[in-house]
Amino acid sequence: MRFNTDASFIGIAGLKQTHQRQVADFQRWAAQSDWEQFHASHYDWWAFPIDAPSSYGLKYTVYEGDVVELKRDSAFGEGFYRGVFLVAASWGWDLDNRTHLVDPQPGQSWRQWPVRLYKAARSVKLFGYQDLFESLRKYARELLEQGESFSFAGYDLCGLFE
Repeated sequence: MRFNTDASFIGIAGLKQTHQRQVADFQRWAAQSDWEQFHASHYDWWAFPIDAPSSYGLKYTVYEGDVVELKRDSAFGEGFYRGVFLVAASWGWDLDNRTHLVDPQPGQSWRQWPVRLYKAARSVKLFGYQDLFESLRKYARELLEQGESFSFAGYDLCGLFE
């Protein structure tokens, strides 16, 4: 089983702590109906860790062994779900019911950040949350059908959602 052993890796404990702080921010923003803060902030790397390097190198990259260890922590799992749920809500998407929110608040709408949706979907898939992945995939497909671009920094991100 592969683990991130790179010297720059924040480590499991560090990732849990950073993730927990981010989810607390998400919860505060949602409680204040400050959906714009979701769109203006940068959190993809630690909120949705994936098995590929980012602009931070391998600092927030997780591999199979890291995922197994993170999933052993029920508090992390609950926070992970809550984070994905709230970010989807910021887009006006009801993650659990796989549909648009019935009565979205101002700011709960898509803001053309395909890389954020890509990272969230790739992360939930990596962590084995197929139901969450299918919900995000449905949302992405709807956006694609509406003509939204899923290109980011010269990359076409559509493949994950096929």
